[in-house]
Amino acid sequence: MEYETSYDTGLKPFNHDKNRGKWASSKDFFFACAGHAFKADAIMIMPIIVFEDVGIFALIPYFVTLAVCVVPIVFLQSFLGQFSSTGFISVFRISPLFKGIGYVSLLVNFLTLTYYSIFSAIPLFYFFHSLRPTIPWSCEASAGWAENSTHRISICNHEADNNSTLLITIPSVDFFRNHLDIPSFGREVNDNSFSLELMVCTCIIWGAVTCVILNSTEVIGRLIRYSFLVVVGIMSICLIRFAFLPGAIEGIWQFVFPEAYRIYWDTWIFLPSMALATLGPGWGSILTMASFNNFKTNIFTYSWVLCLAQLGLMAGIAFLSIFIKCFMESIRPESRMYLQFHHSQWLEFLSIPTGLTFMELPHFWSLLFFSMWILGSLNILIIQLLSLLTSVFDEFEELREMKRNIIFGAVGILTLTSILFCSNHGVYFFSLLSKYAFATQTVLNLLLLLVVLWIYGRERFQRDLNFMTSRVYSTWMVNIVRFVAPLFLLSGLFIALILTLEFDHSPTSYGMALFALGTLIFLFSWCLIPGYCIFKIKQTTGIIGMRLRRCIRPTDWYPADPVYKQRYEENFNSTDISHQLTTETME
Repeated sequence: MEYETSYDTGLKPFNHDKNRGKWASSKDFFFACAGHAFKADAIMIMPIIVFEDVGIFALIPYFVTLAVCVVPIVFLQSFLGQFSSTGFISVFRISPLFKGIGYVSLLVNFLTLTYYSIFSAIPLFYFFHSLRPTIPWSCEASAGWAENSTHRISICNHEADNNSTLLITIPSVDFFRNHLDIPSFGREVNDNSFSLELMVCTCIIWGAVTCVILNSTEVIGRLIRYSFLVVVGIMSICLIRFAFLPGAIEGIWQFVFPEAYRIYWDTWIFLPSMALATLGPGWGSILTMASFNNFKTNIFTYSWVLCLAQLGLMAGIAFLSIFIKCFMESIRPESRMYLQFHHSQWLEFLSIPTGLTFMELPHFWSLLFFSMWILGSLNILIIQLLSLLTSVFDEFEELREMKRNIIFGAVGILTLTSILFCSNHGVYFFSLLSKYAFATQTVLNLLLLLVVLWIYGRERFQRDLNFMTSRVYSTWMVNIVRFVAPLFLLSGLFIALILTLEFDHSPTSYGMALFALGTLIFLFSWCLIPGYCIFKIKQTTGIIGMRLRRCIRPTDWYPADPVYKQRYEENFNSTDISHQLTTETME
């Protein structure tokens, strides 16, 4: 493999965006990436399939997955972003033939942004209703609007404690259902419903995101840092208070000493997927966040600290949910709270508001809890949108002069698209899109390993790491990423495909149309990789073999900083780059 510049291929050279900015502090990189722990679709599953089904035993396979798969991939993405100082499209200067991977990432990130806004809009919806003099889903207020049935009884009703045939309902879940009659409530829904309140909340969320994203990278980094610290502070306060609720100690006891009959051993197969979920929504956010680092930032240490911090945050939120659940079960110990949604993950998300109303000062704890959730979800939207826009501006130089207009246009499109998820079928079908997104993210990481460690090459990767970090990385460490990490990614992909194939879509025509639309979009996204390969080969001159070799070679692959670029060219001239490095130099 030879090294080329754009001048060698007759194409326009890559022009680094000098106004893209950097983090004010390397710690901002940590805060931005750690915020991925607030992926609500992962957090809602964490208490159920991990802490409740397996208990403390979940940590063993989880840490193994972190060590041999997640941390190496975070490290690999951080290296690519920090070395190139570009986003997830332009970074494929390392092997231009595969730049279609970057465009798939662009589409996936955009699609996940459309439905991730719902995770901010729903807590904002509850936040506003918590401002009422009497919280609507409290026992005092719910008696006026709760649905009555001979087979249904609210958790607030204590007159049927001994009647095990009744279905116990949760007022906060029913309150949301009264606004959106979602198909997964246990019965077919043939009518479409739309929540104007949820739409207003969605528009407010995107308005807040716009106000932040219009600032410079340094300002955005500071805002993310402070909001992250506020979120962690609120979580710590809630954890301490919730741990002293009646019955909460049972949740800790069941986690530390799970009873054998309660352990669902098949849950273990989901643990690699849970660990991989910490990589964030879509793909490439960590890579782009690392591109704002200084060239010599110690990404090896950050990669471990990031993954452990994300695990800690996910565990903290999971325990908040478990404490509230055990608290509510202590109020009705002889009754089981049956799930109203088809997907059990919704119970953890929507039943918490009811538990808060049983506490002293319910307004205070409700507002505090939902503030935490809103800020955490907003951070994800800001980080992912910043990643998307930065990658676009890095790749398309002509758009850099129109940044402000592009930002307003992108947010406008996202806002309009997000309104779909303010309908009953839209809220239900985001779970389908999340499964597609996770499967796509896993395949993209597999392709990334292929491009960097096999096509670009292990030795060149080690050489560039040594140049950037002034640290020698042993071959055995890199081989773990080459040979072991793909096995975990393949297992995660297998699970994602099973969950997608088993997805129980709505039988209504509208629901089936959404199912088909989501499937077509993600199938279309994969056409971008072979499509760009064909485009790149046609754009290059020479016979087919020469075109392929030219398209695979790294082009304009060097540090963006002029000082480090000059040192890189001096240390590794064309002869060094053109020939295979010896293994001895890397040991």
